[in-house]
Order: sequence, then structure tokens, then C-alpha cells
Amino acid sequence: MGDDRKSSSGKASFDQRLKSMARTIADRDKPGRSRSSAYHFGFRLAADLLAGVLGGFAIGWGLDYLLGTSPWFLLVFILLGMAAGILNVIRAATSMEARRHLEQTSGEGLPSVKDDED
Repeated sequence: MGDDRKSSSGKASFDQRLKSMARTIADRDKPGRSRSSAYHFGFRLAADLLAGVLGGFAIGWGLDYLLGTSPWFLLVFILLGMAAGILNVIRAATSMEARRHLEQTSGEGLPSVKDDED
């Protein structure tokens, strides 16, 4: 009889852990989460672009200051920074994270809306 108590308490513990895990998964998959993920991804793209431009500006200004060549290095490195930023944005947008994000927010699994024909 001692074995029956252990198995029933083990089953209750397992059921409790299972319910807890189901709640955790449900909280993780709430609709608001994908919206914050989209904001995060958008800010990441903007930061990648801005970092390229600011990095080019800093390098160009530093070289102009050291070499005394007024705006030439600044202009060249701002253009190179813009190109690097755009390439980073393209690379990030085509990455696996972007694909995963699009799969999560594609609208699959949403209930169909009844129209006049239904």
C-alpha cells in the first residue's frame, strides 16, 4: 500500500508541474509578445543603419583632423558608413531571425472571420 501513496503523490506532482508549464507556454505565446518582437526588430534595423553612419562619420572626422584634409575623408567615410549600414540592414532582414519573425506573425492559426457567404 505504501507504493500506492507514492505513485498518487507523484502523479499529483507531475500534474501540477504540467499545468505550470502549460501556463508558462501560454504566457509566452500571447499576441502582445509578437508586437514587441516586431518593435525590437525594427529598432535593431534602425540601430544598424545609424551605427554605420556614425562610425563612418567618426573615422572620417578623425582622419581629417589628424591629416588636415578638411572634408574629404569625412565625406568618403560617411558614404562608406552608409553603405555598411545598408548592407547590415539587408543582412539582418534576410537572416533567420527575420524568417522566424515572419513565420510567427504570418496570421496562421487565427480563426477565420465569417463573411456574408458563410
